[in-house]
Amino acid sequence: MNQRSALLIGILFTITIQVHAQTRKVLFEEVNNRPDTIIGQWVIGNKNMIVDSNSQIASAAQIKPGSLAVTEYFEVGSKTYVTRMQPYPAQASEINDGPYVNWIDAKTAEIITIVKGKVSRQRIQELTQPRVIEQLTPRVKSLTLDPAPPSSPKSEWEQPSRLMAISDLEGNYLNAVRFLENNKVIDNQGRWIWGDGHLVLVGDLVDRGKSVTELMWLIHRLENEAIKAGGRVHYVLGNHEAMVMGGDLRYIHPKYLFTSTRIGITYDQLHGPNTEIGRWWRSKNGVTRVGDLLFVHGGYSPKLDAAKLEIEQLNRLIRNGLPPRKTAGTTPATNPVGDMHGPFWYRGYFPQHAAAWGGLATPDQLKQILNRHNAKHVVIGHTVVDQVGPIDESGFVLGIDVKWADPEKCEGLLQEKGVLYRVLMNGQRQRLFPANRK
Repeated sequence: MNQRSALLIGILFTITIQVHAQTRKVLFEEVNNRPDTIIGQWVIGNKNMIVDSNSQIASAAQIKPGSLAVTEYFEVGSKTYVTRMQPYPAQASEINDGPYVNWIDAKTAEIITIVKGKVSRQRIQELTQPRVIEQLTPRVKSLTLDPAPPSSPKSEWEQPSRLMAISDLEGNYLNAVRFLENNKVIDNQGRWIWGDGHLVLVGDLVDRGKSVTELMWLIHRLENEAIKAGGRVHYVLGNHEAMVMGGDLRYIHPKYLFTSTRIGITYDQLHGPNTEIGRWWRSKNGVTRVGDLLFVHGGYSPKLDAAKLEIEQLNRLIRNGLPPRKTAGTTPATNPVGDMHGPFWYRGYFPQHAAAWGGLATPDQLKQILNRHNAKHVVIGHTVVDQVGPIDESGFVLGIDVKWADPEKCEGLLQEKGVLYRVLMNGQRQRLFPANRK
């Protein structure tokens, strides 16, 4: 798909839109029938839809029976009217997704997959200990089902021998795999080879990209492999994980509208509290300190610091605040997931955004935050930077949100023997601070 097509689909793709008291919905399905002229009755999925002179149809010649289309529509009585339609450059038979795991009860799980556009369901019963399930999808060939709910990790960790941090992968599975392989975190089979090292993922692994599910299961598996090797994977939640949990689906790739349509379950429910990925997310931290690095997706704001919360206390508040809520009169301490000064949304470290967050955080404020949490740097995602490294001369804040859709821009942060490096897709590294810096 070229950038123009992606942009048009992005503009069109909105789950529910309120316009002039009409609820407009979106369907991503196959076109089963259409008139020779554009205007008339269409059949999309199992719905009869009317295209009239007010409908906006992009690239109508490409929308043929059997092709996929993203269609915005509204209903009046028994009739359905198309407002906009955009072709999607794939066939249903080319779409694979899943697995999605729903826990029916403590010992029973349903696994849902889509392979070549077709939905399959299997029920696994009498799960009393971890069990490997195989023959799933082309990229997620197996998974381990553990009936025990995931426990929440510690909030603070001792300095590891080495650490790699990346963020905002946004469903870019193939580039993430290539980066981790080139930097010797995983082997060419996708298995953990980082030993006792730590891998930190600073939120927003979801939305925008079309390989979110594959990425989730990769991290889910690596987490267990790392523990067995004496290492750790830290998945720090971002605002987009919180948005999906809360049903804000504005940024999901159109593929996942197809998925949820075919399965018959909304995308947020596919990540609900009784699903494997959903309960895994809900066990995670929103702030983590590893050695002398404080990891938080958006930023640790002075307003949040004023509450003097310990990190473990803050993480309990975050987990209790999922899914997020937007409520008037809250503070980052009472509503850390939803408040704009909370760790998921804060952007007051950047001059171009600071006005909306009450002004630029000062070096003294940053020192206070870091000293209170026994850290030297705050490591953040959320706000795109040109390259991994300090965002200003103070060096207190390290930005690591780069464009993972572009393999030329994929970068991470490496800490080895206390030294910080910017690491590139090809495995090259550049030291961030001079050796004599205190």
